[in-house]
Amino acid sequence: MEKAVVIKPIVGWTQGVIGLCVLLFVTNVNGQDFKLGGLKYAYYPQSEIKKGNNGEKTSFNEFGFLINIPKKLKNDSTILINGIGYGSVNATMYNFLGAPSNKYDKKMEVFYYQATLLHQWKKDWTFVVNLQPTLASDFEEKLSIDDFVLQGAVLVTKKMNDKIKLGGGIAHSTRWGSPIVVPTFSFFYKNKKHTVNALLPASCVYTYSMLPKNNLKLGVKFITNGANFNISSDFSKINKLNYSRANIGLIAMYQPRKIFRFELHTGISTNRIYRLVDDNLNVTTFDSKAEPFINIGFSIVLPQRD
Repeated sequence: MEKAVVIKPIVGWTQGVIGLCVLLFVTNVNGQDFKLGGLKYAYYPQSEIKKGNNGEKTSFNEFGFLINIPKKLKNDSTILINGIGYGSVNATMYNFLGAPSNKYDKKMEVFYYQATLLHQWKKDWTFVVNLQPTLASDFEEKLSIDDFVLQGAVLVTKKMNDKIKLGGGIAHSTRWGSPIVVPTFSFFYKNKKHTVNALLPASCVYTYSMLPKNNLKLGVKFITNGANFNISSDFSKINKLNYSRANIGLIAMYQPRKIFRFELHTGISTNRIYRLVDDNLNVTTFDSKAEPFINIGFSIVLPQRD
């Protein structure tokens, strides 16, 4: 059953998987923006818990990397991509009742492998299938089946003309907290210096290209993010956390070379919702106030096709 929003003497929860998500990967593929590898760091300053009893606050430092290896199959119209990813989340909790100290740090980790199949037929149609087995845990106890979740997505897109691609599909993801199945709609638009790349309801990015070689892009980005962790604690009965949040703000991407890209995304992180599940499957739900965030990254990308 689900309880009302309340803060209890509970620790061992955290936030973020650094955007290493199946839907983000499919968005990049759909937008002809494939990453061979990359590093990313995100910082979320202190954010006060709503309806808290003791001025509880949280802050987060997140780091992650990914590697993808594409291989063209014999028919030349199909590509198989194998990839791995890792995320480390360091959450700091302030003034939480029941914590060992007023400032309590908790570390969470995420490992995943993903296999993606891209198939193109009749020139204008593209079919994408992605499977992503994921391990998300604090690794303080022996691994169990609860530490694993299988994410995935299926997407079909059609090139309408030289400027627009449309598509739709379905995904099983923890981006909204608990693993759920959601329908998706993809939209890609490119006209001269303007580009829109969206996979709704997960993300939407608009950029405007600048400089003589169009290697600087400025714009606006919206993205949802979430996770489902199996956790443990010596002084609480909580064994699972799932959360969701939405980040919106300015984005800047600079490519000094065709395959190297630096990215900055900063703005407001809002709609932060947390759910803690105990041994009896009772759910405690609460949220924190919107606060600024900053996300910086470096990627190796394939040159974009016209």
